[in-house]
Amino acid sequence: MKKQNNPQKGRLRKSILLTALSALMSQGACAIPTIRTVFSAASNAGEIGDTLTTFEGSAPITARFRFEILNQEDYESDFEWRFCHEGGTLEEPYMIRYEEEPEVVFTQAGTDSIALYITFTRGEEKVEYRRYYWNQYDGATALTIKASESVLTFPNAFSPNGDQRNDFYGPKEYRSIVEFKAIIFSRTGQKLYEWTDVSSKGWDGTYHGKKVRDGVYFVYVRAKGADGRTFTIKKDVNVLTSFDSTYSSSSSSSEGTAE
Repeated sequence: MKKQNNPQKGRLRKSILLTALSALMSQGACAIPTIRTVFSAASNAGEIGDTLTTFEGSAPITARFRFEILNQEDYESDFEWRFCHEGGTLEEPYMIRYEEEPEVVFTQAGTDSIALYITFTRGEEKVEYRRYYWNQYDGATALTIKASESVLTFPNAFSPNGDQRNDFYGPKEYRSIVEFKAIIFSRTGQKLYEWTDVSSKGWDGTYHGKKVRDGVYFVYVRAKGADGRTFTIKKDVNVLTSFDSTYSSSSSSSEGTAE
């Protein structure tokens, strides 16, 4: 016969756990082990942070998690990091990691929750920071990382004249782009430049080390966002080396088509 869960038993267990934690902690900071979890993060758009509990940025986001134990004394510990995406739960995580400082790359748009499940034991004593702690105790919340929805736009022109303004042709704006490829063609269809790193500077207006002539060229872009959105951009690119330095490529841009 399938064993039935007893919700009353679960509520009782939670109540006992929280009451015990409150009682022990009130006896003094050295009564039981306590934990602190943080992480550092960096996005491909240059957003960075350290000693964080929450982070929002452009995917892919690389994060390294770590924890600190206070008052461990002679308690033994057993731990695991649990990861769940929005709509999921920490009890049914999509990933579990057992390193002390795991490094994880987040490529899916939306919010991920990360929690350290840890149990301390000393003889018959047991202190747990698990589901009930992260969901209920004293406002404790899991770490969160939110990857933004994808955006990709390109300007219509640039002026590679060495004045440090608009000297490179690349995305005007991008967020949460996880796959990317762009190619510059001449008016006759010859490939002049190709790049696959959306965060790089892009094309400097040269071919085999020599400046191209002013005029109209063509860019073709295929990209994919962390939210599954795909981008196809096909457009003219105006090279204007003699243009006044006050020209701004932000005056006109194209978002392309999303599929």
